[in-house]
Amino acid sequence: MNERVRHIADQARKLTPEERAELLDALSEMVEDEVFEPSAELLEECERRWQAYERGEVKSYSWEEVRARIWK
Repeated sequence: MNERVRHIADQARKLTPEERAELLDALSEMVEDEVFEPSAELLEECERRWQAYERGEVKSYSWEEVRARIWK
């Protein structure tokens, strides 16, 4: 997480739950407004990773594990 985003996240933690929900809605709208067209290469990579997962070649992690690692 870069410093600007970390600062914004720190400020967001000071908001009430209702204000955080409003912020989340606003951020979601910003992301939804952008059109994302994945490239053929990205789609191929996703398929390759999915197949490796299906074959049991890669370990999966719960959201809680991922979140804990991100926020370390």
